[in-house]
Amino acid sequence: MKLIPCLIALLFIHSIVAEVTITPISSKNLSPNQNIVENQLPLANQSHEVVKVEDIVLVSQMDISVLVKVQVDKYGVAQQVAGFQIANPTSSLHGLALSAKNPGMVWITLETDNKLVLIDPVASSVTDAPKVIKEIDVPKPGNGPHYIGEYETDLWVSLKESDDVLRINYENTTDYNIYKGVPNPIFVAQHPINKMIYTSEDMSSKLMKINPATGETTQIDVDPSAGSTPVGMISGPNGIWFTLLGNATAGTGTFGFIDQDDKIVYHKLKSDLGKDAALLHLAFDVAYETNYKMYLLSSSITNPKALDMVIKVTFNEQWTTIKDEEVIVIPTQQCKAHRLLSTQFNVFATELTASKLLTLFSP
Repeated sequence: MKLIPCLIALLFIHSIVAEVTITPISSKNLSPNQNIVENQLPLANQSHEVVKVEDIVLVSQMDISVLVKVQVDKYGVAQQVAGFQIANPTSSLHGLALSAKNPGMVWITLETDNKLVLIDPVASSVTDAPKVIKEIDVPKPGNGPHYIGEYETDLWVSLKESDDVLRINYENTTDYNIYKGVPNPIFVAQHPINKMIYTSEDMSSKLMKINPATGETTQIDVDPSAGSTPVGMISGPNGIWFTLLGNATAGTGTFGFIDQDDKIVYHKLKSDLGKDAALLHLAFDVAYETNYKMYLLSSSITNPKALDMVIKVTFNEQWTTIKDEEVIVIPTQQCKAHRLLSTQFNVFATELTASKLLTLFSP
């Protein structure tokens, strides 16, 4: 696999943002009440996933298979931006996940190339090209790796094109299982209590449960009275949490929780802007164990009339009741807000079609 060297990558950035000027912003010049910044990225049609390594935020741009490195200050304001071609422009870079076993390294998915790749993003320098550490071909008939997550020596991957979920040992790639799902597996998460694996299947409005010990799979229907189209799914307090996007004309402002016995509890937002939100993704505050806060992302990705918003929700200590909602409307609307990342000082969100990285912070 070839990654474009630094000089060529920087020329590439200039060529695709010929009409956009990217200028570092000093957080010292922001007003005391300003807590939102939209950092400009190189232009692309699809700015997808986001992770952070040291002071570098990484964003995948799927349609051109570019990895963007954004150096941010304490407040998440971009100081320097560079992009790097990953494989070929048609390789479809999508998933990003930090590696626990290899600190500082990042797993990526190439949907069209059907590959999983471990890279060193070289977080010490924005302008240095990432380095490929390991490449893994997705076993056939699996196809279209989307989300990727590392669990000890296993990778769990949603295969969007073949409607499967893959488990593969990245130290011994002959050790793998492919679990047949229904259209389309999107996210994968491990339950913190029962240790089962769950995936959201958006087009079928179902959740799939996988027992890794037996290989048994179970399909769980989303309650249509609560909403439809589960997308975002993560492990969190007491279980698995997921969002409901809704359909092309309506959202329901609803997200769900799965306990260790597969009982699903639905939580509905009640604020004027939140009650009909089209919820695509979610993340817990890094201090959620003491402040009981989570973030929800409302998106216009399927419904152009839906508001793009970040919604901060505070629960009671038992995580059973919503106590407070705070809605932050993203300045650039119809951006198809896509992913959330919560860090110690900031909350980041990618704006899929606007080529922007939103930062929420407190100066």
